[in-house]
Amino acid sequence: MKKTLLVLLICLGNYSISLAQDDAFKEDALKLTKLSNDAVEASFGQLYAMIPAENLEAFKNDLKPIMNDYYSKVAEMSMEYYSHEDVKRLLEFYNSELGQKLLDTQSKLTVKTLQMGQELGMKLMPLVQKHSN
Repeated sequence: MKKTLLVLLICLGNYSISLAQDDAFKEDALKLTKLSNDAVEASFGQLYAMIPAENLEAFKNDLKPIMNDYYSKVAEMSMEYYSHEDVKRLLEFYNSELGQKLLDTQSKLTVKTLQMGQELGMKLMPLVQKHSN
């Protein structure tokens, strides 16, 4: 009986350590997701322009839980592809001078490439229509 209880306590201890490690991993993955997804929020400029100024803060407040859910899901997905050590190293990089430059540039590039993508889509549509008939 004592051996069974001891084994059970060891297993529970290991399980608790594993949960704490998973929580730390999820927290770091969430930090990484938010850092690397600033470009997503930078692309909201057009969306914000459609909201009257007096409603913009309320809109942003309503948007927060939606974005937090999105970031949480992206963080969980990234945990399937990256180890906790990978995430820690990526966070180190993003906190470096070059990493900060990449983040700043990435949001600007995202906005520009989204606009370019829309333009490209408009140019391709006649070609698609021509060859789909």
